[in-house]
Amino acid sequence: MKDYEYLIHLLYCYVNNSAPIEKPGEVSFENVYNLGKVHEVADIAYTSVEKLNNKPNEELLNEWKLSYYFAAQRDIRQTMDRENVLGVLHSNNIRTLEAQGTVTKKLYPEPFLRLMTDIDIVVDFDNIKKTRAVLENMGYAVTQHQELEFFAVKENATELDIHSDFFTEYMYNRQERYHSAISAPFEHAYSDDGMTYFLTDDYFYLYSVLHIIKHFETAGCGIRRILDLYYLKSAFENEINLEFFNEVIDKNDFRNSYDTLIALEGVWFENRETDINLDEAISDVISSGNHGNEDVFTRNNVRKDVESGMHFARIKRVISFVFPEKEYVYIGYPVCKERGYSTVMCWLYRFFATIKKFSFSHALSHIKQILKSK
Repeated sequence: MKDYEYLIHLLYCYVNNSAPIEKPGEVSFENVYNLGKVHEVADIAYTSVEKLNNKPNEELLNEWKLSYYFAAQRDIRQTMDRENVLGVLHSNNIRTLEAQGTVTKKLYPEPFLRLMTDIDIVVDFDNIKKTRAVLENMGYAVTQHQELEFFAVKENATELDIHSDFFTEYMYNRQERYHSAISAPFEHAYSDDGMTYFLTDDYFYLYSVLHIIKHFETAGCGIRRILDLYYLKSAFENEINLEFFNEVIDKNDFRNSYDTLIALEGVWFENRETDINLDEAISDVISSGNHGNEDVFTRNNVRKDVESGMHFARIKRVISFVFPEKEYVYIGYPVCKERGYSTVMCWLYRFFATIKKFSFSHALSHIKQILKSK
C-alpha cells in the first residue's frame, strides 16, 4: 500500500464510520500526515488515526491532534468574519450570495472539518465598486485584476474572494464553456430577506460540480474536492433534476471529466468498481494538492491547444509564455498596470524581475515542461 492509499483509507473510514486497518509497514505516518496537510484533509484523517491501536509517535500524534483542534478554531474565526462582513454589506444595501465552501461544508457530518482557505461571496456586478469601498473602509486591502471580481485581505481575518458571476475569464484559463453552462447567479437563487441569497438545489449542485471540474481540467484538483463531490452527490443525487443536469454536462462537453471524477469518488469513498482508467486522474489529484500543479496546468493547456486544431501548439505556448499579453503581465506584476506600461515595457520589466529573483532555472523548467507535454 502506498502512503496516499492509506490516507484515502483513513478518509474512507471517516466517511463510512468504519474502523481503519492498522498502518502497513511500508507506509509512513509522517508522509500520510504531510500529504493530508497539503490536501487539507489531515484533520479528517485524524478522526480515524485516533481509533488505531498502533498510533504515530507522540510528537507526530500531538501535531496531528493540534491540526484537528486548529480546524475547529479556524471555523469559529471564519464564521465570525463571514457574519461580520455580510452584516456590513447588507447594511449598505448590497445583497450577497454564497455558493462554495461556506455552503458545501454544511454537508459534512462535522462541518468544521471541511477547511476553507477563503470565503467566496457573490454580489451584483453593479455593486462591485461599492463592495470594494465598503471593505476598504473595514480595513481590507484589495487586489483587483479585473472589473468582475477582486480579493480582499486583512490582518488576522479570513481572505475574501468577491465575485459577480460564477465563472469569470482569466488569461489562458478558457472558461467560456463554464460560463455558457451557468451564469447570472441571482437568477437561480432564492432569499427570505432580500439580502442573503442561496442557489436552488439544481443550480447549487451544477455549479459545485462544474467548479470541481474547472480545477480538474486546469491545474488539477486535490483530494478534498473529490471528498466534496462525495458529499454533494450523496446530498443531491436524488433531489435534483438529473435530466437538466446531464443536458448541461453533455451540451458543454463536460461528460468525460464528470464521469472520471464520479468514478474516482466512487472507488475511493464508496468502494465501487469502474471500467474507467483512473491512473492519470489519480496521479493528477495526488500531485495537485489543494491548489493545483503547474505541470498539470501546462499539460492540460497544451492538450486543449492540440484538440482545438492549433498547429505547432507547443511552440506557440512557449512563445506566449516568453512574450505574454500585456494583461497577463499586469496580473503578475501590478506595478506595470499602475505605471501604464506598454506590452514591450511589460516584457522588459518581467525579464529584469526574473533576473533579480534568479528564477531563470524555473522558467527554463517550465518551457521544457511545455515542450514535452502530451
